[in-house]
Amino acid sequence: MEGQPGLFREFNEAGEPVGPIVNIREFREDDKYDTIAIPTGPIPLGTVFLFFQDIQGKRNLDTNFRTPSKLSAGESMVLDRVGLYVRSITGTAVVPPVDFKTITDCAFYELRINDLLQTQGPAIKYPSGYGLYGSTNEEGAGVVSIGVPATASVSKLVKKQMLNQNHDLQASLSFEQRQWLTAGQNPPFASSSDVVPRITTIGVKEQQGAVLVTNVLHGLLRTPVSK
Repeated sequence: MEGQPGLFREFNEAGEPVGPIVNIREFREDDKYDTIAIPTGPIPLGTVFLFFQDIQGKRNLDTNFRTPSKLSAGESMVLDRVGLYVRSITGTAVVPPVDFKTITDCAFYELRINDLLQTQGPAIKYPSGYGLYGSTNEEGAGVVSIGVPATASVSKLVKKQMLNQNHDLQASLSFEQRQWLTAGQNPPFASSSDVVPRITTIGVKEQQGAVLVTNVLHGLLRTPVSK
């Protein structure tokens, strides 16, 4: 709040205050995140992958959610920015540059809170600010990230969101139908199979392995431990 450092309050589009004043001096800057696996092979158009819902069996490397689609009891967060991070390797499955391009240029991301749309767009729109940078002489591999791997270069949400355990988080990465590319006279692509994206991880048996994509929610986080 202006003139009162350490205090936060939400305002509506008219500039009127809504909700209680929150003391964010008790918060730390951190992330909430969850990971999906996109299997090797063609991705049927219309496929939707959901973040934050299926957390069973995942450990801290892949998610820090303990309750599906919600923050844990006692947690609260001032959501500042949203990003996607494509993992460059999982076990022996190496992600070649073409797989990064397949996800960033062919997938559509959407985030809803309590079923209200917060942001949506092509995956390339959502750099996380995390990732590797530089070059490599590895055979069939490359160092690729969504945008520059620097958190200062990542755009923030126009309006910060205050989250707690009562908010339902719905985030998805979808590969939508694109009939306009194959319909009509002289379409740019001759067949619908030509626009079907495909994952080609290397280092594993054919039709095995997956590319992991992590959805990062960044902001100020308060947990029961830090109260």
